[in-house]
Amino acid sequence: MSSDDLCFDFGLTGLGGSFHGDWVLFAADQWDHITQWYGPVGADSDRRRLLLGDDVRRLVESSLSGAELNALWRLTDSNALDGSPEIGGRERDWLERTLAPAAGTAEPHHGGAGAAAAGTGSCALGTGGPETDSGVPSPMYEHRLLADDVKGLIDRLDPQQDAVGVTLPQARDALTRCAEKACSEIAFRFLLHGFEAFGSRISRDLYSRLERIGERFGYGPHVVDRLHYLVE
Repeated sequence: MSSDDLCFDFGLTGLGGSFHGDWVLFAADQWDHITQWYGPVGADSDRRRLLLGDDVRRLVESSLSGAELNALWRLTDSNALDGSPEIGGRERDWLERTLAPAAGTAEPHHGGAGAAAAGTGSCALGTGGPETDSGVPSPMYEHRLLADDVKGLIDRLDPQQDAVGVTLPQARDALTRCAEKACSEIAFRFLLHGFEAFGSRISRDLYSRLERIGERFGYGPHVVDRLHYLVE
């Protein structure tokens, strides 16, 4: 994957954010919407499938509970007008099914949950793994290094509105567990959605910290800057 693939929100958080309130006007059902989100068969669709497959596998194979997975997913509704599907009670099955509209399941690639079998280790804290892979820093190792930075930002959620389907304690607990037991990079993207879901105020100093961490995760400019309207 190149930095161009990470220019805007991507993976599971990108999919969740695509369920704007009017998606039902353009799709027969949630699965039709997901198929449209992937786009026509080709390179772009394949990259979206790989990035989503990475997220799904890291979460499904983690020790997060169904309730915690649901709490993370609910954060992708930025306000009450959005309408991402309800997945409570069938979280893992639903997540895995999101891969089906893209003509089969995604093969894990360098950086995904399945990378452990290829020797690149896991994102979860305490799992060990090499610092480098083929002579370059391992993304798994980099993600573990940033776990404490991400966890330190979770308490900065400053609710100015109720989120849809998730309370602040539930969100904080799920984000912390995600950073510890699944992957700090995924937790960070869900945290960005959390700032929107709770309408949190963001100071300029906090925004700069978010930008710096986003850069260390290799994001392009627009993953974090969509929160700029919340900066005070």
